[in-house]
Amino acid sequence: MAQHTLATHAAAGFDLELPLHPATDNAESVALLLHRVLGIVDELCAQGDTTNADAVQALDLAIALRLAIGEADEQADTTTPPRLLEIAVADATPRAA
Repeated sequence: MAQHTLATHAAAGFDLELPLHPATDNAESVALLLHRVLGIVDELCAQGDTTNADAVQALDLAIALRLAIGEADEQADTTTPPRLLEIAVADATPRAA
């Protein structure tokens, strides 16, 4: 199982054990990616310009795009076309009714 120490403002951190999918190819790669992603999110949120809500939205978009890229690669059996990487994301700010 992957383990990651999460730093918090209230304490030095805590260990978190997360179960991985049985088909995981490389647990160390998953742990490293998780560690780096959470580190970047922590850094941006600590600077004060990025809120937790904005961080979650960015991660949601990254997951959706990564899934789309993976599906496109599987269907084309090639690498991702550069035009898929240039998709513009519309402003997600709620509109007044």
